[in-house]
Amino acid sequence: MKNCTKNMGIRQAGAALILSLLILLILTLLALSSMQGSVMQQRMVSGFTGGIESLEIAEAGLRSAEEALDGMNIPAVFNIPAIFDGTNGLYGADNATPDPLTYDWANSNDVLDAGAVGGVTPRYFIQHLGDAVTEEKHDSIAVGHAGAQQGAAAGEAQAFRIVVWTGGSSGEAQRVIQAHYVRNI
Repeated sequence: MKNCTKNMGIRQAGAALILSLLILLILTLLALSSMQGSVMQQRMVSGFTGGIESLEIAEAGLRSAEEALDGMNIPAVFNIPAIFDGTNGLYGADNATPDPLTYDWANSNDVLDAGAVGGVTPRYFIQHLGDAVTEEKHDSIAVGHAGAQQGAAAGEAQAFRIVVWTGGSSGEAQRVIQAHYVRNI
C-alpha cells in the first residue's frame, strides 16, 4: 500500500503542475488582450485629440484670412477682378477654384499661408463671390462681423468664400473648413 500511495502522489503532483500552467497561460492571454484594448483606446484618444487640435488651428487660419481680407486695399468694386484674378490664392467669381478635398494643399503655390499656430501653418484661398446685397435682397445680413444693412447700395457689400486647410501637428489629422464673409468696400 505504501507504494500505491507514493505513486498516486507523484501523479497528482504532475497533474497540478499541468493545471497551474494552463491557468497561467489563460491569465497571460487575458492580460495581453486587455493591453491590446488599452493600446487601441490610446490610439482613438490620440486621433480625437489630433482632430480637435487641427480644427482649432484651421479656425485660427480662418481668422487670419478674414483679417487679411479686411486689410486688403480695395479702393473700389471695379478693382476686385484685378485683385481676385485666380492667382496667389485669390480667385474671382468666374475663376475655377481648387477642390478642397482633393487639392494638394501642402505642396501648392496657389494658396496663401496663415500665421503658424503651434508649429503648424494653415493654408487658405479666398474667392470673391460678388455683391452681398442686390436689389432683390432687402433683408439685413451679417456675416463675419461685417454687416450690410437694408438699403445699402449694390456693390458696397461684397461676399467672399474662404477655404482653410491644416494638417495638424501630428500630420495625421487634416481639417478643411469653409466660411462665407462679407466686407464693405
